[in-house]
Amino acid sequence: MHCIRSIISILKCNPTGRIKPKINILNYTNNNSYTGYIYRCYSKINEDHSDDIVNELCNGDPEKEKMLRILMLEVEVMRQDGRCAPNNLQNKHWQQLMQLETRNQRTKYLLYLWKTEKSKENQKAKKEARRKELEEMKPEANKEYSDDITYGICDTSLFLRIRDQSINNFDNYRTLQAQLHGLPIVIDCSYEDYMVYREAVNAAKQMTFVFGDNRIHRDPFDIHLCNVTREGSFMKQLEKNIPSIKESWFPLNIHTKSYLDIFPKNKLVYLTPHCREELTKFDYDTVYIIGCMVDKVNNEPLSLAKAKRDGIKMARLPLDRYLEWAPGAKKNLNINHMVPILLDLKSTGNWEFALRHIPRRKLMETKILAMQNILKNTRLSNDEVFKNLKRYSNLKGVSLKNRRSNSRKSLYDDE
Repeated sequence: MHCIRSIISILKCNPTGRIKPKINILNYTNNNSYTGYIYRCYSKINEDHSDDIVNELCNGDPEKEKMLRILMLEVEVMRQDGRCAPNNLQNKHWQQLMQLETRNQRTKYLLYLWKTEKSKENQKAKKEARRKELEEMKPEANKEYSDDITYGICDTSLFLRIRDQSINNFDNYRTLQAQLHGLPIVIDCSYEDYMVYREAVNAAKQMTFVFGDNRIHRDPFDIHLCNVTREGSFMKQLEKNIPSIKESWFPLNIHTKSYLDIFPKNKLVYLTPHCREELTKFDYDTVYIIGCMVDKVNNEPLSLAKAKRDGIKMARLPLDRYLEWAPGAKKNLNINHMVPILLDLKSTGNWEFALRHIPRRKLMETKILAMQNILKNTRLSNDEVFKNLKRYSNLKGVSLKNRRSNSRKSLYDDE
């Protein structure tokens, strides 16, 4: 295996396949004759750290060591065949590969790592090309007078430059004020056992967006992460996305205990799409709870069961009253959609304005626009297209605008 890697490294450095010798010309002797040329061939030896990885991950377990050796051979065969496999794999990547059962799952995970590696290489190449381009730019024309002032980005400017760190400090200060005077909101992180690794990573990514959207809002929430597992995949990925989250000054409350130990039980309301009670208006005396879960594999109503076990109130957003959903669209929203909706609802009280954060791909309007675009290249008439749409929806000749107004009227009558 080591010899094969060495041969491949030589071929990559010299695509023609010819080994260029290093020529060392000896000094002439006293009788003006020389001994000739000495050809020396060199090959670059790649360091093999497979034994260190096996010793660190397996801890002397023969079954794990056998499995890891097979995985290393499988990845090396993929590289030899020219398939997508990353060149550098860390210990956490090998550990994740050992947890995947099928070859298809491992292939997809290696493809993801390969794309991530190539993306970083492309970004580095673009930065290097940009740096060379700036260095090769022609200097500006000579000044007419020696004491002329040159204006520009790199020279004298009429405007005060506000740097990224200043904006970051300002946003963090707004969030710190919310911890003192803002309304609290709870993110329930107790669903990590029901998610696979990629779902936990996706949940951490959504939580990163939640923190960013919350702190740039004019009236942010005081976010509390409850039921957090410090050594779990979710928290590790969140610390990777936000490196400063471990600092004491970071404006985010992280708790390993339950929300029942922090807030009064009678003020808690769990937002779940599986209950029957609708949320008609925002209550400023209520602490809303949002479940942090990505349910691409597990579609069970876990949040409903959790709220029933804890004995707290439940509510769901009135999505059907204000929106016309596309056929087959799921009404489960991500936490990076739920928190901005509640932020706008708290500030304005307008449901139509708050629900603008819902992805447009879930709505009937997007489907109608897509069908209209299809009509331009097909022979179907408009009547046939809308007839097919009415078959899957309950439009029945009522426009979306009228339906929204009727739903608003019924909602206000319920109050």
